[in-house]
Amino acid sequence: MTSKHGFSRREIALLGANFGIVTVAAGTLGWPQNARAQQAKAMLGHFSSANQQNYSKATGSMQKAMGSNVTVEFQGVTAGPQILTAMAANNMDLCNIGSTPLIVGFANGLDVSMVYVHKIVKDSECLAVRNDAGIATRKDLKGKKIGCPFNTSVHFALLSAMKTVDLTAKDVTLVNLRPDTILAAWQRKDIDAAYIWNPVLLNLVNDNGKIIFQSGDLIPMGTIIFDAIVCRNAFKKSHPDLVLAYLKELDRINTVYRDNPQEVIDVMAPFLQVSKELVNTIVKGTYTVSPKDQLTNEWMGAPGAKDSGVLKAIRSQAEFLKGADQIKNIPADFGPLVDSTFLAKMV
Repeated sequence: MTSKHGFSRREIALLGANFGIVTVAAGTLGWPQNARAQQAKAMLGHFSSANQQNYSKATGSMQKAMGSNVTVEFQGVTAGPQILTAMAANNMDLCNIGSTPLIVGFANGLDVSMVYVHKIVKDSECLAVRNDAGIATRKDLKGKKIGCPFNTSVHFALLSAMKTVDLTAKDVTLVNLRPDTILAAWQRKDIDAAYIWNPVLLNLVNDNGKIIFQSGDLIPMGTIIFDAIVCRNAFKKSHPDLVLAYLKELDRINTVYRDNPQEVIDVMAPFLQVSKELVNTIVKGTYTVSPKDQLTNEWMGAPGAKDSGVLKAIRSQAEFLKGADQIKNIPADFGPLVDSTFLAKMV
């Protein structure tokens, strides 16, 4: 059943796993040239949301982009650690992933690369508090119970937000909750606040809640939280044409999201069997960066970049995660793990 103020429990369960740099995305309006791979297979991960990967699945556009001689398999995922496990087992080739689990993969020596900035996380991931919890500012979080899924972008954002007011994890009670269980914990008053993404976030706000912080608020403080496209290196070496085709199609879809959001809404609402309101919320919260801009030093930089914005963000987040005991080691050089060679072929 759907409440008059929010989204249904089915929508939360279906979409709650995905939300996670506003610059619009520029791209080609035509279809990319079909990749020429013969007897190849591409295993593509995707979250069950109204995101670009799912749009390509709904419309069949990724299959068309990669070519009829390629077997395209879509695999649903719910969180970053699941992606890392699948890639470690050679069961997934490409997927969007939050910067936090991406760094965890790098720190554990997983043989993968970041090849694209999927989107910037701004207002789609926020800290919501119950109106009756006595929390007006971040400082008021001290002594409170806060729910979030651990080792995700919202976990990192929460710790970062608390750090700005001199609070640490020891000053609060952090509760590790799956996205689809947060609303129930909220309604039972088991938690006073939650850092989470849409559509769960909207349900909390509509159920006696308010937002006091969003991940975009960290950007002026020097912290960018983003989703990346991660690629298994063995697949990248064997099928660079398919990686390029994937990214070109993603760029084309980004243009549709920017210029014709109603088309996305009309496709994804019936495909996912959710409301058009929910799809519209997700589309509006999808902030992407064009390949041309990604090649600047502000973002991924040109191939071989050593001091790009993305590398600085990854290094900063890695140091923070190590300090918070989320990872044990930090790679000496993240440069080889961030590959912008495909971007260079797109402009």
